[in-house]
Amino acid sequence: MTEQLSSSETEGTIRFAYSLEAPAGAVADAATLSCLRGWREVLKRLGLLGQDPARYGGLGFGNLSARDHTRPDEMIITASQTSGAETLEDDDLVRIVRSNPARFWVDAVGRQPPSSETLTHAMIYQADAAVHWVFHAHSPDIWRRAAALGLPATPAQVAYGSAEMVQAVAELIARQEPGPLAFVTLGHEDGVFACGASADDAGSALVGLLARVLA
Repeated sequence: MTEQLSSSETEGTIRFAYSLEAPAGAVADAATLSCLRGWREVLKRLGLLGQDPARYGGLGFGNLSARDHTRPDEMIITASQTSGAETLEDDDLVRIVRSNPARFWVDAVGRQPPSSETLTHAMIYQADAAVHWVFHAHSPDIWRRAAALGLPATPAQVAYGSAEMVQAVAELIARQEPGPLAFVTLGHEDGVFACGASADDAGSALVGLLARVLA
């Protein structure tokens, strides 16, 4: 099935085109699902990911992804609008088998549409082969104090999920030293990304930043 989605500015809207095939079995291996589930729960408890009627019009916010350790050109990402689910299950994951930022297109396998931030995650993996986990959270506390924290940022005029955002992220990563990285998206309200070689790298970066602004 192939579907072209709206280019609306509404939070959570998928703005790229994608193909989606039903999986023949599990989307992710048990270890990847377990790790994503654990960190998702941590971030939910801290209010960095989830769904709240008082935030963003009640839509889900935040998403997580992992590079496939046996097929490094593929990644696993949480599906669109699954942040409010009580627990993360395999049905809530999507495998991205191919991504083409130039065409603004992805080929996916899963039971639900891929996250609206899929191409941003894909660009991070393409830009740095050492990155194996990417976590996208929403934190007003971190986002508003990005400059004080010394965080890199994409420009305020670059909207979430857009082709311009994908390019801006690629340029941002190219300017950074190798290693775990956290940055904010000034054109995507409260948006914070963290990535690294391990899930602990990405998750600890977010938790550490929150601890700094709350100190």
